[in-house]
Amino acid sequence: MAERRRACLRGIEAALDGVFDDIERIASELERLWERQAALGKVPASGDLKPLRTLADDLLTRDNRWVLGTGVVLEPGVLADCDMFCEWRHLVGEGKPAQLDLNFNRSSDSYYNYRDMPWFTQPRETGHRVVEGPYIDLYGQDAYILTFARPLHCRGDFLGIAGADVHLGRFERILVPGLLQLAHDALLVNAPGRVIASNTPRWLPGERFRMPDDGSRPGYLVTPLAGQHAHWQLVESLDPAPARNEG
Repeated sequence: MAERRRACLRGIEAALDGVFDDIERIASELERLWERQAALGKVPASGDLKPLRTLADDLLTRDNRWVLGTGVVLEPGVLADCDMFCEWRHLVGEGKPAQLDLNFNRSSDSYYNYRDMPWFTQPRETGHRVVEGPYIDLYGQDAYILTFARPLHCRGDFLGIAGADVHLGRFERILVPGLLQLAHDALLVNAPGRVIASNTPRWLPGERFRMPDDGSRPGYLVTPLAGQHAHWQLVESLDPAPARNEG
């Protein structure tokens, strides 16, 4: 049983790392671009980021199974010609990539204030990559998503994040087979206790699993994922009776 658990955890961690590997191509190109401009004593402008679109479109269309959108979101004030800015591509229509159009007018009712969103604030404050969600993305894709984000830096300065929005339903398909190998009901939950995936129809993605602050719960075995960029936990019921859905 222990070996099955280890294999399940390795599979989950490999899936997470695979998404971050894709993001790394975009992140590395942005940081190289910034370093080249800095070496010339220049501050990049929004137009300098257009070459990132080719990398993003390639990721979205080449053997992509779950990424709905990808690109970079920049720290306000780092560009020479605008304050808030994102170079973000997403799939529209029949799976074609297009530029995501967001409203950065602070006096507007539809103002998109990414500065306070966890997928932006956590990488800025910790310097670590994160996975946020699941949640409904109402601004880009009307779907349950996970947002993967990696901080961007140049010469010690925080520039913003490189990230990807991942369709939870599709990503779940590579997580569930490992969970099905476990002997008992098992859930993959995030730090707030939201279910990411499970091996039982009694627990659906997005439902809340109540976990005490000390991370323990009688009748369950809780195993944190290594790396902790997702802050996910594998929760296994040790009770042979069906687990109860707590909503």
